[in-house]
Amino acid sequence: MQLSRHLAVLEVRVADTGDPDLGVSLSAAVDIAPRWIETYRDLTIAQSGSAPAGMPAAFVLQYLLDPIASTIATAAAVSHVALDADAGRWSIGLDPIYLYPVAVQLRAADDRLLVDREERLEVARAGYLATATDIATRLPTPTRMSSRQRLGMAEDLWQMALARVAGEPPPQRRSCCLIYALPGCAPCAGCPRLR
Repeated sequence: MQLSRHLAVLEVRVADTGDPDLGVSLSAAVDIAPRWIETYRDLTIAQSGSAPAGMPAAFVLQYLLDPIASTIATAAAVSHVALDADAGRWSIGLDPIYLYPVAVQLRAADDRLLVDREERLEVARAGYLATATDIATRLPTPTRMSSRQRLGMAEDLWQMALARVAGEPPPQRRSCCLIYALPGCAPCAGCPRLR
């Protein structure tokens, strides 16, 4: 798919009728997330010696939302299409060892052709945020995750996706991935701790 050329680290696939979902269906994200968070926690401990409370859940939420944010924002920015963000059409393929997204698959839906760039970006953003907010709000986490973190992550990933497409540095975030709490790691670009 042409969109994959703009998303260097994420393969974009359009599913044919009968194609299975990739590893994680967004419509089942809330059901799958607890196991994914636990497995990601164990993987982080094996790699870094610790997994700070809240960090595995923050990464899983980011991994759920970033592929759809990146794909929808890129399509809206580089084409005339505002992709339908309905969770039922999206699934994410994960790296088999490190569990981060490597592919996103979408099924046929009611995508909108909009020539006006500002209108297209607003329609795309509204659709993405509706799906992302639902996932972020309902995501079960083993430790408390504030609404600022959840909803901030949804908005942050949209802004980060637009910045990548424009070749701009990451914007200041409202949410935190907590990577700074791992041994030897520093806050990432845009971290709210750097304000």
